[in-house]
Amino acid sequence: MNDVAFGLFALAYSGLVLFAVASSLRRLMPPMRAALGAFALSVLVHAATTLMIGEAASLALAFWGIPHLLILPLLLLSARRQTHSNGT
Repeated sequence: MNDVAFGLFALAYSGLVLFAVASSLRRLMPPMRAALGAFALSVLVHAATTLMIGEAASLALAFWGIPHLLILPLLLLSARRQTHSNGT
């Protein structure tokens, strides 16, 4: 049961982080670039911090990496819809 809770937490956290950062970047750039920029920033920050963990780095990378990769298609779909609706 704890594994499921941790997985749901990781998925929710990833979605919140990616969509919040993309929303902030949307003010500076087009939706698709904002989505990809949010993903790139998240990868840089999370990879750097999890690699500092040491032995458990691969587990920590999987904890944030898999949910981020699951959320990425939704983020890109949302950016694509914003692009078409705004004409930007």
